[in-house]
Amino acid sequence: MESGKPREIYIPIHALPTCSLTDPCPNIELTSFEKDGEKYCVAYCKVLERYLTRSTVRKCETLWRSCPFARMSL
Repeated sequence: MESGKPREIYIPIHALPTCSLTDPCPNIELTSFEKDGEKYCVAYCKVLERYLTRSTVRKCETLWRSCPFARMSL
């Protein structure tokens, strides 16, 4: 199966302010990368096989225990 990772990340919606989460979902993988001399961090959901937007990451950080996708991964 081909990975759902996009070829390019849209920095305005995918880049996180920091590369750490308070209470992250175990299915989120944080990745840092450099583009045009700037360092960025993005979150990848292993269950959905895609990068998450900043707003989705905030929800995943606080509500992941009740997330149907997290339950699917068990």
